[in-house]
Amino acid sequence: MAERLLVRALRGGKSTKIVTLNGKKITKMPSTLEKLPGLKTLDLQNNLIPKVCPEISTLTQFQDLKLREFYCEGNPLFLKQPVSAVKQEEVWNLQEITSRFIMNQLAEKNPFLMQAIAWYPQVRNTISRGRKCTICGKSFLTTWLECVEFVPPSKNWKISRNLQLVPLRILICSYKCFSQRGPNLFGIAQV
Repeated sequence: MAERLLVRALRGGKSTKIVTLNGKKITKMPSTLEKLPGLKTLDLQNNLIPKVCPEISTLTQFQDLKLREFYCEGNPLFLKQPVSAVKQEEVWNLQEITSRFIMNQLAEKNPFLMQAIAWYPQVRNTISRGRKCTICGKSFLTTWLECVEFVPPSKNWKISRNLQLVPLRILICSYKCFSQRGPNLFGIAQV
């Protein structure tokens, strides 16, 4: 239902200024928000969203939305409550190792791989699902850890008084990167 409302908003294209999904029982932020550059008001109140993260690739892209009003009260947003983590050995399968190597070589514009990848549509399809680690910036296929970073809402947004930090979804590729995270980045754990 939420996606249908967004499809209607997308038909308005760049002129869409308000998206209201209040009480629609959605569980994640819509992935199409970055396609609405004219968006001024985003109302996601009273849903089932645990973290604010459209499938926008970077935190900066979310914060750069030209919102004037942002509402997310009434959602079970993650709380900023640290728990200790146990280091786990990282054992990647061959597909993950190969995908990471290919994606990172393509990012460096390796001429051999740039030419060869055209001949392997299955490989292109697999690596198209890759993500970038928020900490190191390298590409990976399988999410090692989903985290949230608590950031203040933009000063330009009109928000309710009790919204001080917004939990944004962050993906990390390894324990090494997790141990290098900043003080406002937390792994998601069920306690």
